[in-house]
Amino acid sequence: MRKYYIISIIGIIIFAILITIGVSIYKNTNSNLQQQGETKNVVEKNEMQNNLVNSNIELVTTASEEEKTSPNCLFIFKTYYKKCEHIKVEREKITETMVNKTREDLETIYKNWNIVTFRNNEVLFYKEEEGSCGEHYLLKELEGKIAIYNIDEQNNLNLYEETEILTNYLPEEDINRLKQGIRVEGKDKLNQALEDYE
Repeated sequence: MRKYYIISIIGIIIFAILITIGVSIYKNTNSNLQQQGETKNVVEKNEMQNNLVNSNIELVTTASEEEKTSPNCLFIFKTYYKKCEHIKVEREKITETMVNKTREDLETIYKNWNIVTFRNNEVLFYKEEEGSCGEHYLLKELEGKIAIYNIDEQNNLNLYEETEILTNYLPEEDINRLKQGIRVEGKDKLNQALEDYE
């Protein structure tokens, strides 16, 4: 029985040694194959480059496609008026005829404007004018209602619009201010002021 036990232990030890040797040989072989594969890839790459150079093939890099206006592009026009020092901003959705236009195309079409920003979804135009922006208003009380007067470049008042906003329901302070006149610059501020009184 003892002999059988010793033979079994020797067999297990020999088996473990053989497995260790086998694993070691497998790892070395796999590592060598990987290195050979990498070396082969480098050699093939070098051969391709050499063939291109030797065959006088000229490699040309192409420029990316020129940016053009998209169908959802927004045109923003900013005008600076030197006399009143105001900037008027107008926004327009692109028309069908302006889709797929380059910066150069728009510079030709809008000769009186400078293009400050050109992106496929937004183009910013800018120019300067000598006069006044024409958006200077005065709110005054007229026959119990709020009237809007436009102030021209010579400071003359021209009736622009009579509103339906009654002044007799406003606080006394607002009525006194309207009698003297409330100056408003720009259509956005005009609309905001009128909303405050409604």
